[in-house]
Amino acid sequence: MAILKSKNFPLLLKQAVPNLQHLYYTGNTSLLNMRCITFVGTRDITAYGKWAIEMLLGEYLSKYDIAIVSGLARGVDAYVHKTCLERNIKTIAIVPGALHSAVPRENVEIFKQLQKKGLILAEYEEGITLRKEMFVLRKRLLAAMSDTTIVIEAGVKSGSLITANLALDYNRDIYVIPGNINNNLSQGCNTLAKQGAGI
Repeated sequence: MAILKSKNFPLLLKQAVPNLQHLYYTGNTSLLNMRCITFVGTRDITAYGKWAIEMLLGEYLSKYDIAIVSGLARGVDAYVHKTCLERNIKTIAIVPGALHSAVPRENVEIFKQLQKKGLILAEYEEGITLRKEMFVLRKRLLAAMSDTTIVIEAGVKSGSLITANLALDYNRDIYVIPGNINNNLSQGCNTLAKQGAGI
């Protein structure tokens, strides 16, 4: 674990969260010099969500200085990181709490691969007690890191909509994958599209 000082933050992050002094990290910080695009979505990912991620994250992206940002949670986040790692696309995970405090057991292998091939960021040092508000605080970093946020699948009460609204507050672009109007996991995305998000 090492400390990244605010002077080395990407400009977008500095502008959006000016009071943030440092982050803890493991992995390759050169990814912070690339254009970042944030992907968020439900923990209850469906086959449609997986298809959308695979369609958007084409292997050609590995040739560009683009880093895909997500939160290493179950569902959409994990599938985004997994797909990036398999296709050699640069990827950054931002986790709540400390680096090791909130990684789901099923994502430990992805965490290990990210340490070698990507970057993991956390706001708090090891040993801190994980609290519910840390998950919300992490969302502001997910939104702040990128000029674009893409919502894959999200219900109307999904935490991903908090990230999307924060991104709007930061004057960033929002895109959604629209879905079946009868599917609860598409209602949040469809609502964002109705409100003007890109498709």
